[in-house]
Amino acid sequence: MCEIIDIMINKGRQEGLVAGRQEGFAEGLAEGAELEKKNIAQGMKKKGFDISLIMELTGLSKEMILSL
Repeated sequence: MCEIIDIMINKGRQEGLVAGRQEGFAEGLAEGAELEKKNIAQGMKKKGFDISLIMELTGLSKEMILSL
């Protein structure tokens, strides 16, 4: 009986670790995508692109673009 409980506990831990890794990976991708948008917007701003066009193409707010 104790073996079954240990197996179930270990299985639960493994599932939790997998879920945690997947969540961390997804968060990392989202952060990377946001950083890339900011880098693109910053480059566009330096080249004199209109703020409204930068907003449209990157999805960033006016405030965010102006702060870059």
